[in-house]
Parts: sequence; C-alpha cells; structure tokens
Amino acid sequence: MLVNQTFQQKRRILERASMRAKMLIPPNWVQEVEAELKARGLDVELVEYDRNRTGPFPGVEIFFRGEGAEAWTQALANAPDVKWFHTTSAGVDGIISHTRPRGIILTNSGEVYRSCIGEFVLGLMLYAARRLGEFHDQTRARVWRHLKQSELQGKVVGIIGLGPIGLGVAERAAALGMRIIGARRVPEPLEIVTDVVSGDNLGRLLSESDFVVLACPLTSRTRGMINAAAFAQMKPTAWLINIARGALVDTNALVDALREGRIAGACLDVTDPEPLPPEHPLWGFPNVLITSHCASGSTDELQRRKVELLVSNLERYLSAQPLCGLVDYEREY
Repeated sequence: MLVNQTFQQKRRILERASMRAKMLIPPNWVQEVEAELKARGLDVELVEYDRNRTGPFPGVEIFFRGEGAEAWTQALANAPDVKWFHTTSAGVDGIISHTRPRGIILTNSGEVYRSCIGEFVLGLMLYAARRLGEFHDQTRARVWRHLKQSELQGKVVGIIGLGPIGLGVAERAAALGMRIIGARRVPEPLEIVTDVVSGDNLGRLLSESDFVVLACPLTSRTRGMINAAAFAQMKPTAWLINIARGALVDTNALVDALREGRIAGACLDVTDPEPLPPEHPLWGFPNVLITSHCASGSTDELQRRKVELLVSNLERYLSAQPLCGLVDYEREY
C-alpha cells in the first residue's frame, strides 16, 4: 500500500515505538554510534548487516543506512518489522521505492551538509570567477601570464532548491555581496534570498544568473529539468554548478551547450551517467570541472554531525516525538 507520511500517520507509528529498540546498522558505524548512545544513556540494540549478513532480521524496527552500507536493499527486504529508515544522505531518490510501499517512515540528513557543501559551492564560484583552473595549467606549464578575472560581489547566483544545502550556499553568497535568486516549490520569501521564484517558473532565474546552482532533490518532476530550453535562457557568460543529482541535467543538451558556447562552463560534482565513463565528451572541455560526488568533503566535522543527528533522532523516536528530516512521499523529498 502506497502511503504519504502525514503527521497523523507518523505520530501513530512513533507512538508504537518501544523503549528497547533494535537498529540495523553497517559495521563501520557501530563504534561511533555506540559511543554516542552511551553518552546519552540510550538503550538501543545494534544489529549489524553487510553483504554476508542480510537477514532475516525479525523484530528490528529501525534501519540505518550510512556510507559503506553493503547489501542494504536485501537486508531491508529481510527485516519485516522496520518502522523507521534513516539515511545519512540528503537525497532519497534511490530509497523511496523500497520504503514507501511498506509505509516506513523515512528521514534524511540534509541539514548536516549545509556548511560543507555551501563552502564547496563557494569554492567553485571562485574557481570560475578567478580562473583558477587556468592558473593551475599555467603553473604546470611554467607560464607567467596575467588573466582577466571577475569578482563575485554584485554577481547573481540562482539557486534551484532552497533546502538546507541551498540555504547554505545562499548564506555564503550573501556574505560576499552576491544577489541571490532562489527557486522553491512554494515561492515564499526568505530573508537571506533577494528574490524567490516558483520551481515551475525558472525563466527569470536562468536568464539573470551568473551562476546557476542545482541544489534540489531528484524527483519525477525535476528529472531532466536543465535541458536545451533551459540552456537557451542562460547567459553565455553563466556557469552551471551541479552538486545535487546528475539526472537533473540533460547531459546531451549540456554537451551541446558547451560545444556551441551557449554557457561559459560547468562545475559538476554529479553526472549522468555516474561515474562518468573515461570516453565521455564532458571530460574533454577545458571549461568543465568534474569532481567525484564529493562536495561534502567527507570531513571529520560532517561525520560527527551525521552521528549526532542519528542519535538525536533515536532519542525522539524512543520518546514518540516527531523526527528531524522527515521525507514527504508525495513530494518525493
């Protein structure tokens, strides 16, 4: 049965949570999570799963998916009593099809990426504006040559998606004096964003932005949203920055736009396909920077925030309180 996670449904499931819960967890997370549970005095039994241990797991009501999780789909399929699934990722496009049919509460960790990915995007904008890639090439070639650069102050950044990650980008852009146009499903005003537009009406954002940043979830509505028509609306001096999901962009249309000089360049932390095959034409553009889906940086600080969010949500679960990072199945994020 397909269900939407309404507040009433969430509450009913949470109220059934026992004070002695079991949680499925990848082995590489056990030590840190155990330490945090002990520090908070929480009583949760940790049950490990990996490619050699995929169940059955009767009586386990919490499922944790973190980096390094192997065979999680098989383990989940063999855990019939799971009520709540928590992931350390921000995106849930690869998870919903496994949890929604079972009415499982799904939570993500979008908030923990606010600072680290915000910093990464700021670095990418500086990379483009200050032509750091070209200076790097000149350094390797031992060439001393001045290059005309531009400043970020006064430039326009269009951020598609104003969740925690998009707002993290906006906060850092605002600190540098950039003008911010943001797109969200409901275009309600936000103090830090100069203008907010509807996600269904991106024309103004695309046509006015010097940097178009994709920070939205991949859903049935957003898949392929940056297509040939979108590139046609962008400035020829604009850069595309994608730190969300590769499938938000029509890759063939991006290649055409770069070949024809319709945009200035692209910084891609995610691609479609991913990983990008060595023979793919995107590798050959001097104005394209490709990073390996690593915008978060896997920093020590980020790891700590992930563990703290998980355990904080465990506290809420055990006391039948609403969880942080709840995913709305109708919106798909």
